[in-house]
Amino acid sequence: MSRRSLPVFLILALACLGPHPARATEPACAAVDGWNAGRAGQPADAACKTDAYLEAHRLGEALAELRSEREVIDTRIAAGTEDAGVLRRRQRQIDVDVEAIQGVAVLHAWPQDRPVALPAGDQP
Repeated sequence: MSRRSLPVFLILALACLGPHPARATEPACAAVDGWNAGRAGQPADAACKTDAYLEAHRLGEALAELRSEREVIDTRIAAGTEDAGVLRRRQRQIDVDVEAIQGVAVLHAWPQDRPVALPAGDQP
C-alpha cells in the first residue's frame, strides 16, 4: 500500500467497526418491529413511514384486538348469556381472522408467541 492510501483505508476501517452516531438514534423500522409493537398495544413509531412497517403494525394491532375480543366472548359464554349462539358464530369468525393474520406472520417469519409489554421505562 502506498503511504497516501493508508489514511483512507484506516478511516474506512474505523467507520465500519463502530456504530455510526446517526444510526444509533434511528428508530427500528423493520416490519417485525411494527408487528411486535402492534401486538403489544404500542403505538406505531411516528418516524417509521414504510408501508411494510405500517402494515405489520396494523396486523399486529388487529391480532391483539381479535384475541382480546375472543377472551371477552369466552367469558360471556361461560357466564351463560342468552345470545350464546351469536357469540359462538363471532368466535368462529375471529378464529378464521386470527388464523389468516398468523398465516401472514408465518410467511414473514414474525414471532408467533404473545408479546410481553415492557414497562414504559424499559422501551428500546
